[in-house]
Amino acid sequence: MAKQAGTRLNQLPLDTRAFTGRGHELAQLLELAGLPGPDGVPGTVVISAIDGMGGVGKTALALHAAHVLTERFPDGQLFVDLQGVHERTPRDPGDVLVEFLQAFGMPPGSIPAETGARAAAFRDRLAGTRTLLVLDNAGSEEQIRSLLPGTGGCLVLITSRLRLKGLDDAYPLNLDVLPIADAIALFCSIATPGRAAADAPLLEEIVALCGRLPLALRIAGAILRGRRSWSLQHLADRLRANRANRADRADLTAFFDGDRDLTTVFDLSYRSLGNDCQIMFRYLSLVPGPDADAHAAAALLDTDPDTADDVLQDLVDHNLLIEIAPGRYRLHDLLRLHASTLAGTVDPAAERETAMDRLLSYYSHCAQTASVTIARVPRPAPDGPAPVHAPALGDPGIARAWLRAELPNLEAAWNHAHTSHLDHHTTALAAGLAETLRTDGPGPRALQIHQAAETAARSGLPATHADALSDLGRLRRIAGAYSAAAEALEPALRIYRQLGNRFGEAVVLLELGEVRYLIGDHLGAADVQEPALEIFRQLGNRRGEAAALNGLGRVRFMTGDYPGAADAQEGALRIYRQLGIRYGEAAAQTNLGEVRSAIGDYPAAADALERALEIFRQIGNPHGEAINLTELGELRSRTGDYPAAADALERALEIFRKIGSRLGEAAALHNLGRVRHRTGDLSGAVDVHERSLEIYRQIGSRGNEGWALNSYAATIAALGDHDRALSLYQQALVINRERNMADDEAISLEGIGEHHLHVGATAQAVENLKAALEIYQRLGKRTDVRRTQDRLAEAAVGGM
Repeated sequence: MAKQAGTRLNQLPLDTRAFTGRGHELAQLLELAGLPGPDGVPGTVVISAIDGMGGVGKTALALHAAHVLTERFPDGQLFVDLQGVHERTPRDPGDVLVEFLQAFGMPPGSIPAETGARAAAFRDRLAGTRTLLVLDNAGSEEQIRSLLPGTGGCLVLITSRLRLKGLDDAYPLNLDVLPIADAIALFCSIATPGRAAADAPLLEEIVALCGRLPLALRIAGAILRGRRSWSLQHLADRLRANRANRADRADLTAFFDGDRDLTTVFDLSYRSLGNDCQIMFRYLSLVPGPDADAHAAAALLDTDPDTADDVLQDLVDHNLLIEIAPGRYRLHDLLRLHASTLAGTVDPAAERETAMDRLLSYYSHCAQTASVTIARVPRPAPDGPAPVHAPALGDPGIARAWLRAELPNLEAAWNHAHTSHLDHHTTALAAGLAETLRTDGPGPRALQIHQAAETAARSGLPATHADALSDLGRLRRIAGAYSAAAEALEPALRIYRQLGNRFGEAVVLLELGEVRYLIGDHLGAADVQEPALEIFRQLGNRRGEAAALNGLGRVRFMTGDYPGAADAQEGALRIYRQLGIRYGEAAAQTNLGEVRSAIGDYPAAADALERALEIFRQIGNPHGEAINLTELGELRSRTGDYPAAADALERALEIFRKIGSRLGEAAALHNLGRVRHRTGDLSGAVDVHERSLEIYRQIGSRGNEGWALNSYAATIAALGDHDRALSLYQQALVINRERNMADDEAISLEGIGEHHLHVGATAQAVENLKAALEIYQRLGKRTDVRRTQDRLAEAAVGGM
C-alpha cells in the first residue's frame, strides 16, 4: 500500500549481521553524506558510485552505510534493485519511478505516462528534503539518470558491476577484496567462532582459497556451519581440490551452499559482455603468470596491442579484470577459475594450444631480445620468427625494465612449458631468463631452470643444445661450481666447432677463461681468452672484443702484469662507452680501480670504483654493485677508512647472499676479515676468515683458497699462534705457486719470513723475504717493495 504524503519512507532491506571490515570505505561514505556546497550548506546532490566485481560486497556496504546514515536523512530512505546484471530483465527506470511516486502517495491515475514527466514529478517530491536513495545493481548510466534528485540535501548510493564513468558528478568508490584479517573475521562470523577455531595458517589458507571475496567467504562459512561433521581441514582440502588441476576439472562448484552460487554470479557478468570481451576473458585464463599487458594479450588472441588494450579496458570497466598498474592487468583467482571453465567448454583444445604457443613464443622471443641488449658478453640472437607485435627493446634501460617487470610471467611461462614437456619453449624461455637471473638471482632457481633447459635441449637441434650448455656453464660458474661449469662448457665448445659456429665458439672460450681464472689457472685462462679475442675481432663483434679484453685484463692483473692489465681494461672501457653498454663500462671501471689500487694510486682507484658503483646502481645491477662494493671496501680499508670499508663490505655481503653468489659472499667475508684484523678485532676476523675459506673450499676455488689462507694466517699470527700461522702460510704457498699467483705467492713468502724472524731464524727469514721482494719488484708494487726492504734491513741489523 502506498504511504500518504508526509509519511517517512524506509525501504531499506535488513542490514547484515555479519558485516565486517570496510572501515575506510565506510568512512568515505559517511564523509560524503556531510559534504557542504560552495556556500557552506548542502547545495548539490551527493552521489557515490560503488563498483566492483560480483560478490565483492557492494550491496552490503551500501546498505550498511545507509542504515548508519538513517538519522541524517529523516525524510526517507528509498531502495531499488535495478537488476542491471541479473537473471531477470533490467528494471526500466520509468517503472521504478512509478513505484517511487506511488510510495510517496501519488495516485496511479495521476502519474504521468512519459518517463521524463515521471522523473520531474519525482524530483519535485524530493525537493527540499533530506532523502537517501540506494540504487542497487545499476546496469548503465542511462538506467539511473532519471532517478536522481534535482536539488541538494539528498544522498544517492549507487552500486554497479560497471564503472559508471558517465556520471560526472559522482564520487567513484571501487571495492576490492577484503584484507586478510577482515576476510578471516568474516569467515569466522559466518561459520560461527566454535566451528572456525583453528590455527591461523589454516584460516589464512582458506580465505586465500576464497580469494578474500566476501561472497565466497560467506558461502564457505555457511557450508562449514551446515556440515556438522566437517572440520576446517576438510573444508580446506575441498577448496584446494578445486584448484588442483585448472586445465581439466577446476571450477567453482565448491562455492554453492544451496542458495547462493558463485558460478551464477560470475556468469551473469560474463553474459553481459560483447563477443570480443568474452573471448578475451576466456583466453586470459590461459596466461600462466600473474598478469598480462596488451602485447601479451594480443599474442594470445592474434591481434594488435591497441585492439587488445581496448578490450582489456572494457573488461576493467565491467570489473572482470583488475588494472594493477597502467597497462598491466590481472584476473582475480576465482574469476580465473571461472574463465578457465568457460574456455574448456567453449574453445576447442587445438585453438587453446595454438594461442598458448603464440604467447610462449612472444615471451621467449622478447626476453631473448632484451637479454641480447643488456648482456655484457654477447648472446645469440633469438631463434625463430619475431612476433608480429612486440615492444621495442633495443634500449638497455627499457630492456632491463621489461625483463624485471615480466620476470614473474616469464618464470610462470617457463614452468608451464617445462611441466607440459614443451621442450622448444623450455629452452627458449630459459635463454630469455638467463641474463636477468644472472644479475638479480636467485642463483639456485637459475641453476634449476637452466639444468632442466639443457636436458630438454638434448632432443633438439645441436646449436640449441650448445646454447643451453653455454648458459648452464655460465650459471654454474657464477654459483662457484667450477668443475661442473667446465663439464657443460667443454661439450658446448665441441658442438660449436663441429657446426663451424665461430660466434658460439668465442663465447664459450670466454666462459672457459673465466672458469680457469677463478680456479687460479691464469695461464690456462689466457690460452682460451686470447683466441676468443681474435675470433671476435675477425667477426667484427665489438661487444665480444670488449668482453675478451676485460677478461684478459683480469688475468694479467693476477699474474702481476699491471701495465698490461690497465691497457686491456682501458681498451674494453673505450669500446663499451662507444657501444653505450653501461654494464660493461662499469665492469671495466671496477677492474681498473682494482689495478690502480694495487699499484698504490688510491685516488684514481677510488674515482674509478665510485664511477662504476654509480652506474651499477643506475642500471639496477645488484651483482655488479656487490662486486664493486667488495673492491671499494678493500680500498677504504687500505686507506684507513675502516667504518666506510666495513659498511661497503656488509652491504656487498647482503647482496651476494640475496642473489645466491657464494663466490661473492666468500670474497666479501675475506675482505671484511682484513678490516677486522686491521681494527684489532682479531676474534671477529678469525670468524669471517674461516667462513670465507670454507666456502672457497666447498666451491673448489683453489686460487682464492690460497688468497684466503694468507689473510687467515696473518690473523692467526697476530693472535700469537706462530706455528699454526707458519703451517697456513706454507699451505698457501703451495697453492699460489701451483696456480701461478705471483702476488699471493709473495705474500706467503713474506709471511713465512716474518715467522722465521720471530723465532730468530734470520738466514731463513732473509731468504724468504728476498724471494718476496723479487716478486714485488717484478710486479711493480712499490708499497710492498718498500715494506719488504725495510724488513730485510731490520733482519740484517738483528742478525749481526
